[in-house]
Amino acid sequence: MTGTNHLRLPPLLAYAWFLALAGCFGTSRPSRFYTLEPLQVRDGPGATATDATLAVGPVELPDYVDRPQIVTRSGTNELVIAEFERWGGSLEKQISGSLVATLRDRLAPRQIAVVPWKSAVLSSGTPYRMTVNVSRFDGVPGHSVVLQARWELCTQSGGKEESLGVKEASVTEQINGPDYDALVAAMQRALVRLGEQMADSIAAAKQVAKAR
Repeated sequence: MTGTNHLRLPPLLAYAWFLALAGCFGTSRPSRFYTLEPLQVRDGPGATATDATLAVGPVELPDYVDRPQIVTRSGTNELVIAEFERWGGSLEKQISGSLVATLRDRLAPRQIAVVPWKSAVLSSGTPYRMTVNVSRFDGVPGHSVVLQARWELCTQSGGKEESLGVKEASVTEQINGPDYDALVAAMQRALVRLGEQMADSIAAAKQVAKAR
């Protein structure tokens, strides 16, 4: 009697083969996108109400975070790049936008208009510009975020830029949860705290400049 030959695989090997096929024909995990910019951004005061315009930028970032993926730490020296947790646009522009929003809120009572550097049209009075260098901006999920930055405030004098001082700060913000939503929220709070420190240093530098 002639029968049909069948290929029989061991159960463990058959299961592994099934998983491999499922991986080939299945769909990959969808990416999630995040932003650091506030949901509502108030406009700065009009040009007729200002005695100075503050242009913020350029904002320089370390290479390890200047990428579409969100970067975290799992230890002192180990970086983790999240392939499916990404920024919804340029990280530099999001940081710049967040800082500009905070500075506007903080400095508007002093009649200082704050604008991004690349789109700045400086007033004919005493224009100011603030450059920002971020040396660290990451966190350990479920623990804390660390933001370290240095900024310099400059003004134009005799057609040349003159430095009014250099400041730096290190901000640590606790993460209230284990997921990336909590991580990004902590990063937003860290940026607000940095922007507030920058605003306070601007007000102090302006007082020194007026006293000269």
